[in-house]
Amino acid sequence: MSTEDATALDAVAEGESVKAKTVERGNKVLVTPLYGVKGEQPMCYHVSIDGCNILLDCGWNDQFDVDLLAPLAAIAPTIDAVLISHPDTAHLGALPYAFGKLGMNCKVYATLPVHKMGQMYMYDHFLTRQDQCDFQETFSLDDVDTAFAAFVPVKFMQLSMLRGKGEGITVTAYAAGHTLGGAVWKIGKDAEDVVYAVDYNVRKERHLNGTAFDAIHRPALLITDACNVGRAVPNKATRDAQLTEAILSSVRKNGNVLIPIDPAGRVLELILLLEEKWAQRQLGSYQIILLTNVAYNTIDFAKSHLEWMGEGVTTAFERKRENPFDTKFLTLCHSMEELKALPAGPKVVLASFGSLEAGPARHLFAEWADNASNLVILTGQPEPGSLSEEVLQMSTKASAKKVKMELAHRVPLEGDELAEFEKSRKTSTSAKTESVKDEQMLEVEDEVADIKPVEQEAEPMDVLFGVTTVGETQDADLRRRACLTEGFTPISTPYGPMFADEVWEPTMTDYGEEISMEKFHEASLSVIGAISIEPVREVPMIEQDQAESVQEVEDEIQEVPTKLVSENREVNIRATILSVDFEGRADGKSVRTLIAQTSPRRIVLVHGSITDTKALKTQLAASLPGIDIDTPSAGETVECTSASATYKIRLSDALVQKAKLRDMAGDKGGWVYGIVG
Repeated sequence: MSTEDATALDAVAEGESVKAKTVERGNKVLVTPLYGVKGEQPMCYHVSIDGCNILLDCGWNDQFDVDLLAPLAAIAPTIDAVLISHPDTAHLGALPYAFGKLGMNCKVYATLPVHKMGQMYMYDHFLTRQDQCDFQETFSLDDVDTAFAAFVPVKFMQLSMLRGKGEGITVTAYAAGHTLGGAVWKIGKDAEDVVYAVDYNVRKERHLNGTAFDAIHRPALLITDACNVGRAVPNKATRDAQLTEAILSSVRKNGNVLIPIDPAGRVLELILLLEEKWAQRQLGSYQIILLTNVAYNTIDFAKSHLEWMGEGVTTAFERKRENPFDTKFLTLCHSMEELKALPAGPKVVLASFGSLEAGPARHLFAEWADNASNLVILTGQPEPGSLSEEVLQMSTKASAKKVKMELAHRVPLEGDELAEFEKSRKTSTSAKTESVKDEQMLEVEDEVADIKPVEQEAEPMDVLFGVTTVGETQDADLRRRACLTEGFTPISTPYGPMFADEVWEPTMTDYGEEISMEKFHEASLSVIGAISIEPVREVPMIEQDQAESVQEVEDEIQEVPTKLVSENREVNIRATILSVDFEGRADGKSVRTLIAQTSPRRIVLVHGSITDTKALKTQLAASLPGIDIDTPSAGETVECTSASATYKIRLSDALVQKAKLRDMAGDKGGWVYGIVG
């Protein structure tokens, strides 16, 4: 033992070494899947770290089943932070409902693309559903805005500190692939990390790099999914060739191609693929159309956020100033009317939504499915219970294929219905107008009642000027005082005030001097000459306020009167149904390799079929012996507290001064030998 070490231990004996010592068993970590385990349901998992409640994703399905959110409703007001990994409905679809109806009020952490693209998702959902049903009871646009106003955009590898109950906890996002801005989250406290990695992709794509867990090593807990581990991902070139040939086979027979997609996310990769193939084969005679309510916003955002994309995209832009989303063959449409207004001919339409539960994709499927020349391409695993799942199952049958579906849309009111609506609207307008006028008059009366008379006595500033306000009008006194601003020092002379007379008497408003429109009228006549302009009547402020308020009421009501019309239709499926794996998620081999590379001390498997979950657990148990692997059910809590003790020691200044410190990369480091525990 060195002399310095002996001195340090002597200091311990003398009682000057340690101010305080805390011995803990480890951070208390509880994991409770709310839903999204042992199946292909949306994802939502509750993690408690030493009392701080963190929600990992907050997804919903395309049916917007409120009963699914019952576990979330029980804890929503107690959530301290939410981490969102991807911008689709399965990862953030329940946020507007949680903020608007369940009382959630906390920060939501996500990358900038996930924030913006997710907002487009929910806008498209609302606009589409509101056109097909009364969707306001589920959530409104105000709920969407409230939820996304709580977002805290972060960059990849940016360390963010939680506040409040999360003091001492950090969250960091790493690129996950799969979608633009998709993230793998690392939650750190003290020397332990909790990693949340779902729906990631290791393969490099046209606009995204694959994920890499290089910065994540030996976390205390890894929460990951077992989805897709049972399927072999096809070769990229083979998949693209199959997709292209199927599309060309249909359009060359004068057929149409429907590709149900989500409004923002994997659609970007599909657009780049079609643009590339159309340019290579010179297929400009066949139209490519993106049909969503937010089509323009999606492409515009992609154009302006190339820094979040892969090396191929950024390199091409830096060297050649080529933006891959400056598309040459893509046409943007925002409604069925715009689609029908396009020139006749074969079309390849990418329409929302991928589940076929709503949106233009549902209507186009009902219209095109009975034509044998048409083609419907499903690019991902269908959502359980959705129309796309039913269609995919029907496509494998050799017998007649029929599917029953309900179509709803809004139509303008006509005839007696329109007359009745106009009558009720006039009655409502009149009542609101009278209410507004009454409120305005009450406000004016209150303002008049609040006015207090000005005392008629000399003030020190007036005496300084040599004048008083006694005997003068209150208005003159107020105007004189308005001229005496803070910082203005009057000159001490026997002469009178600077503004001795009261000739200037303008009419003042809340915004300054009231403008006389007649003076402008006279000036314009002198310039223009013979051109006559009708004089503008000056309207008192009270009347203006009333008019503006009434106009606002009228604007609120001036909407096209419509009603919902629905029909049940039986559709014969004669079109070709093709399923192509375009999800962009890691296969089973890649998942096992990444997990082994990470070397976690404990694993919790979520989101995957029962078969895939069991298979992955068996494979990991063989490759990582001695590691606890949990597969909890929905609502089941798993305690993942570390078994190793954590020691927090604060050294006294005297001991630190006696320790031998060395310079290390700009900092100073040293060591002290002792016994703890």
